[in-house]
Amino acid sequence: MNAFTPETTQPAGVPSPAGAGAGERIVIPVLAEQAQVNLQRERTGTVRVRKVVHQVTEPVAATGYREIAETTRVPVNQVVEAVEAPRTLGDLLVIPVYEERLVRQLVLVEEIHVRRRRESFEHTVATSLRREEVIVERLDPATHEWVADRF
Repeated sequence: MNAFTPETTQPAGVPSPAGAGAGERIVIPVLAEQAQVNLQRERTGTVRVRKVVHQVTEPVAATGYREIAETTRVPVNQVVEAVEAPRTLGDLLVIPVYEERLVRQLVLVEEIHVRRRRESFEHTVATSLRREEVIVERLDPATHEWVADRF
């Protein structure tokens, strides 16, 4: 006998079933029901999803930079021993200009000073921007019209 089989004894004064003696055990079977669920599709409504693209032109501000080269001629008129290459002093480029004279002298006639300066400026550009909007609608069964869902 297993743990799930109920045991009973015949109460006093109740006749025992045929084939069972007094004081014998009677085994009563235990039954269990099982449910089976079947799913069936049923159309309960209709939904439509639309996407609308809106295009808007908006001004967009941007900061730009430009470099400006300022040149200055600086007269020197000085006799020198040898030619020097252009040199940089901070943000200043110095370009020497030489001339040979009849007496075979090398004269530094002038220097060209080139200074670079950086300026910033504001600039506004009209830019086209797109934005998408999604519209969810349901078909009203009574009126057969599309009604937008409110979120």
